[in-house]
Amino acid sequence: MRTETVKHLSEVCKLLTDLTGFVRDETTEAIASNDHVTVIKHYDQLRQITAQIKEAREALGQIEEKLSREQVPDVMRAHNIKNITIEGVGRVTLGRRWSASMPDKEAGFEWLRGNGHGGVIQETVNAQTLGALAKEMNEEGEELPAPTFTTNVMTYTSITKVK
Repeated sequence: MRTETVKHLSEVCKLLTDLTGFVRDETTEAIASNDHVTVIKHYDQLRQITAQIKEAREALGQIEEKLSREQVPDVMRAHNIKNITIEGVGRVTLGRRWSASMPDKEAGFEWLRGNGHGGVIQETVNAQTLGALAKEMNEEGEELPAPTFTTNVMTYTSITKVK
């Protein structure tokens, strides 16, 4: 990146860090007002700004990801470089990460067991599914047994725009 671009991005990051302190102070003031409308409006503004920041971070993240997965490897391969040490950066190496999935779990488990790889099979329960079960049981007046399970309920605020 150009020195000017890095400088501006660094300034934006520093400004954002400084502004976080102001937001923290203003949040304390809003809460201290004990006015529900003030607190909710403060929360909504923060939520909207956070979404804008997230969008900018995601855009930068996409550029970074494309550089990491495609563009840097392409340039290094074009120069027949497998690894290189660059002053001020460090050692740069192209790594490979493998992934695999099992569209047919039953057949996959059978193959793994039959070929001596049964040890990689792990029985799991999806956390969201378990949470939904805990909610459902609670609504029926039951609970998941402790200490086998721990159940937490988190309250959150939802804002839906009115048309």
